[in-house]
Amino acid sequence: MGATKYFQDGTEKLINVEINPGRLCNNKCVFCMSGEDRDDHEPWADPKRMFAEIEARFKEGARSLGFLGGEPSAYPHILDCIGRARDLGYKRIALCTNGTRLANEDFLKSCLDAGLTRVTVSLHSHIPEIEEYLVGVPKILDKKIQAIKNLVKARGQGFFKDGVSLNPVLCRPNAPHMEDYVRFFKSLGIDDIRFNFIWPESRVKNDKTVVPRFKDVIPYVLGLILKNEKEIKMRLSFGGIPYCVLPTSLHKNWGLLRSYFYEEGMDLPTEVSFLWPDKKGGAQRFNWHEKGRDVFRGKVSACEKCRLSPFCMGVYRSYLELYGEPEITPIEFLDEVQS
Repeated sequence: MGATKYFQDGTEKLINVEINPGRLCNNKCVFCMSGEDRDDHEPWADPKRMFAEIEARFKEGARSLGFLGGEPSAYPHILDCIGRARDLGYKRIALCTNGTRLANEDFLKSCLDAGLTRVTVSLHSHIPEIEEYLVGVPKILDKKIQAIKNLVKARGQGFFKDGVSLNPVLCRPNAPHMEDYVRFFKSLGIDDIRFNFIWPESRVKNDKTVVPRFKDVIPYVLGLILKNEKEIKMRLSFGGIPYCVLPTSLHKNWGLLRSYFYEEGMDLPTEVSFLWPDKKGGAQRFNWHEKGRDVFRGKVSACEKCRLSPFCMGVYRSYLELYGEPEITPIEFLDEVQS
């Protein structure tokens, strides 16, 4: 996987691996990629396979490790896996979670004792009815908010050196409320939020009541950026939104484009290990950036003339199937791009 990389400011950009032990989850999100077929598989990977993958990736040079799902906090051996990573010498150990188990302070403490250094919580709305609809669990928001409070408290006590962030899916139901969402969770101590534009798959693949057009949400996005620049002042970014659907005023400001919309941004280069939930010991390994660009997304003829095409991952193929290409136009004039 190569040598350690660095950000432009000189800080270390650790080689990152994300390991998925299985697809089971305690939420039923309408946009979940695993939602349709996860019950057809054996629930979880054997812990010996997890340990072997954690150790193999460490030997290959990875020093940052994340756990994905499904819901990784529900994996029966997650604490052992975190502890194994810590003992091996991983510098950064992260959990991407819906947060519900972290509402339990004892479980959170066990994660911290094991060596957890970062948490990203998938929480999509501060409005109970919207969150319940999107994740398919009644009265779930109070539990997630308690988890946020627990995480912020722990961070204030010196834990989570690599941060606590939110990772909402940007969709039609929550787009009009983004600014209020950001202000609400800032009031609870959150300072890092990344909205990812919904991937039209699973149960919402053809559902226009959940999947908006880019043009439907861009006014809300731009309004939030303006407020963030002037007063909110937190780390905020957006994934899955191609540059060409943004106004030309932004095309002339590469600094803002890079800060808010650059697909890799400050993310770590990520290699993924999905351990097939069977007894054969198989694993699917891939680079998330490359697979996202080459498999899940695509480009159209207009992209050939776009000056930002080398930096753009394209548009979800399922979005193009749903809404077509009219919004995708080449960018011919922009501020000087610095890689």
